[in-house]
Amino acid sequence: MQDEAMTREMIKPFTALTNRYQERLHVGFTRATRRNPCPVCGAKKYCQVTCDGRLAHCMKEPVGAVKRAKDGGYVHILTDDSLRSEFSPAKAVSQTNDRQPRGALNQTPLAPLEIRHAAYSKLIALSPASCYARELVTATPDGLLARGLLPQDALRFGALPPGVSERDVLARGVSYHIEKSFPEHARMHKGCGVTGVPGFWLKRGTRAKLGRDYDYKRPALVIPYRNEQGLIQACQLRFAGAKGDYHWLSTPEDRFDKEPFGTSSGCPIHWTRPPVELACGNDLPILVTEGALKAEVFVRLRPPMRVVATAGVGVAHAEIVQALRGRDVVLGFDSDYKKNPQVCRQLGKLIAEREQDTILYGSKNSTSIVVWEGAKGIDDAVRANRHLRVIGIAEWFQSLTGKSAEEVADMWCQMHHNVKI
Repeated sequence: MQDEAMTREMIKPFTALTNRYQERLHVGFTRATRRNPCPVCGAKKYCQVTCDGRLAHCMKEPVGAVKRAKDGGYVHILTDDSLRSEFSPAKAVSQTNDRQPRGALNQTPLAPLEIRHAAYSKLIALSPASCYARELVTATPDGLLARGLLPQDALRFGALPPGVSERDVLARGVSYHIEKSFPEHARMHKGCGVTGVPGFWLKRGTRAKLGRDYDYKRPALVIPYRNEQGLIQACQLRFAGAKGDYHWLSTPEDRFDKEPFGTSSGCPIHWTRPPVELACGNDLPILVTEGALKAEVFVRLRPPMRVVATAGVGVAHAEIVQALRGRDVVLGFDSDYKKNPQVCRQLGKLIAEREQDTILYGSKNSTSIVVWEGAKGIDDAVRANRHLRVIGIAEWFQSLTGKSAEEVADMWCQMHHNVKI
């Protein structure tokens, strides 16, 4: 009965708003930003998304595209499957394969998960965050301790040195470790163990490199993104004093010529586990938030909840929906969605996609939203002892005002037409 009530609660705003947004409006594109990254590749610039959230003009990712854009990018359909009838499969393939982007032939397939986990684990062991304790651990307000983590937590994060020579030493050490631990993988790649691990590439065909081939101004915190079993899939970087900017430790498509045999990390989701002694099974809902570091802080301050993190509110919706199918979920993204209509739209899109998936698969689960006042992120809120209030979908929508409410209503209305509820 509770699940049926939740379904009716979700359908109600869909139905009530349908008549208000029947007319299709002319919409333009909004550029990807740090707060609203590309939903296809996760890039924070260059790419664009239509204001109605139906199409993405991605400059990096050809896989899954239905059309090659004239400027060299790729058109991806995000919500409206009916649009796909305009493109035949053969046409889509030919358009995405024509004129391969510069350097695409140098892209290396992603290494198996066990190779990536071993490589990143060794990198963190060789260069933990404590190597640059002043910049990455004890600094205020950017350090790990200021965020609410404990000194022992710093061992779970790595440090990327600013100097090329220092990173070269790390690259050789990690590569040697993989060559000894996974000799078959090394033999398949001419003796280089780190081939296919995002962030690593080869100079002159044999010399392992890590990061860009120039000195950085500051060291960077290495933040692992783990799967549900705790294996490291990829890593993000946050440079000391960089005002919250995050970057994937990987080679983007436009740098394959400069970083041969590099590969992209994609945008995986991150699973955080509470301490074993505090874990309470699957009784509690799973929190979904933005950023692995934020998730780690929340679990440290508010165990025993499990947290799933994504790189941004507009990223990896399909992965989140699939991974959390049949599980109760609480969404806790940054509170700036109240002031940013496009961010609010993406949050509304995730809510609708999860509810549609629930109806489609007959899953028995609930979706709620956690809200708070006086802080931006949920980690800031718990660190400041702000009251966290969990509300339903209908109440959350009623709390929206102005353009934010209009964007969510428009998104829900469009998605309602595409799904038989």
